[in-house]
Amino acid sequence: MGTYSAFDHTADVGLAVRGEDLADLLATAAHAVFDQMLQDRPESVAATETLQVRCDAALAPDAAEVLVVWLQELLVRFETDGLVPMEVRVEEATAEGVRARVGFGRFDPVRHGTRLEVKAVTYHGLEVAEAPDGSWRARFILDV
Repeated sequence: MGTYSAFDHTADVGLAVRGEDLADLLATAAHAVFDQMLQDRPESVAATETLQVRCDAALAPDAAEVLVVWLQELLVRFETDGLVPMEVRVEEATAEGVRARVGFGRFDPVRHGTRLEVKAVTYHGLEVAEAPDGSWRARFILDV
């Protein structure tokens, strides 16, 4: 798994994420977003169902669009069904889209604490790039 760190941004939260490859970057970004949202993750939510998640770059075929679409899909599943991505195995990641098997746990607001309500992943300041060593880096802002 890659690494991430948060950075200051006026009224929002910024994340800087690194991964060994694009697939690792996408998995790490998902982990980072939900770490910002939930307290005591992953211990407090157990994966209970595994689903295939597929996202295609809707606006333009590039890795930055794939990152945003991927994270937005996970946020929608959280908001609509209370699903928290606990185990992410990205099977295919390209500039055109991502296909992953995700082990989801059910969020229970009575049992599980929250830290931030993330409304969206923004395009403001969005950066996704492959480094010379083949690793990937991303910076993005969460609208909270």
